[in-house]
Amino acid sequence: MANPKKSTVLIADAEAVARCGLVHLVSSHEALRVCGEADGLPGARELCARLKPDIVVVDPAMGDGFAFIRDVRRWSVRAQVVAVTGLGDALSVQRAFQAGVCGYVTRRDPVAAVMAAIVGAVRGERHVGPRVEHVLLERLAHGGVEMSGAAEAVLSNRELEIFHLIGRGLGTRAVAEELHVTVKTVETHRQRIKEKLGIASGPDLARRAALFHGANAAG
Repeated sequence: MANPKKSTVLIADAEAVARCGLVHLVSSHEALRVCGEADGLPGARELCARLKPDIVVVDPAMGDGFAFIRDVRRWSVRAQVVAVTGLGDALSVQRAFQAGVCGYVTRRDPVAAVMAAIVGAVRGERHVGPRVEHVLLERLAHGGVEMSGAAEAVLSNRELEIFHLIGRGLGTRAVAEELHVTVKTVETHRQRIKEKLGIASGPDLARRAALFHGANAAG
């Protein structure tokens, strides 16, 4: 009797150790096969278009991660996306699901939760890891899962990505390189972020972003 066809998985993560661990983990499952890996979104886009994976495992903290998630099915129509990331804040979780992820797991969740999300995505099932589940339950306990009460909810997806990168300590030029945009574009977004959040100066923006990132980072 022929073996059933394995579902193909593309893994995109900028951190070599995390990427290697995910490749090993996925390869150990009898129903999954790693078809490619990328250390950045440009490479991930090219591999999606060429390999047409069934599942894309991606860290939305990379570059324009939310936009990448939203566009995955332009390159691979059947692909489901699972986020495995250090971003544990409720706003990032919400934006990721709005962009189209099927599962969301943080780097500090158990290995079993990562595999449950990936295998569940093969069947089109939505899964979240224990840490995300805790975040969502906390939101429900305080009146709902909508992020309208959070000041950062006024930020666009691109502004939120830049806000996270600033919170990680990246300067304007480093943010521009990470997102493959011009320094002027980043400066424009920084100004809009300050205006939306009522922040007066660059140092104040850096402190606010660092507090947000530090309070919500899952790994």
